[in-house]
Amino acid sequence: MEVYREILPESYLLILADEVPASPREEALDWALRRAARSGKSSVWIDCSHLTHLPPDAAELLTFYYHKLHKHGMSLVLCHLSGEVRAELEALAPILHPPIVDTLLDAEHYCHQLQAVQRQAS
Repeated sequence: MEVYREILPESYLLILADEVPASPREEALDWALRRAARSGKSSVWIDCSHLTHLPPDAAELLTFYYHKLHKHGMSLVLCHLSGEVRAELEALAPILHPPIVDTLLDAEHYCHQLQAVQRQAS
């Protein structure tokens, strides 16, 4: 799997794509998620629009980081999942997986609402 990253004003965007045969990096997703967790941003958005298959270890890693970031008041949201990728994720972690929204705009709205709820609870 290839992982591209973009640092936005309020969030950290990761774009996942199917592996490019010339440059396999098994730890690319873990490395990118660790950087996102340390970025100081309040949310991590993961765009899966270029992903046709989600390996089981990647699904487990996304679920792990979702819970890890949540404990630190950060959010992780997946968007642009194909039906196949969504089914793979839900089959591996039916309840515990990260939130899934349709678009990056939806991810932004979701994170703003979540932050507002967290501020009210504090």
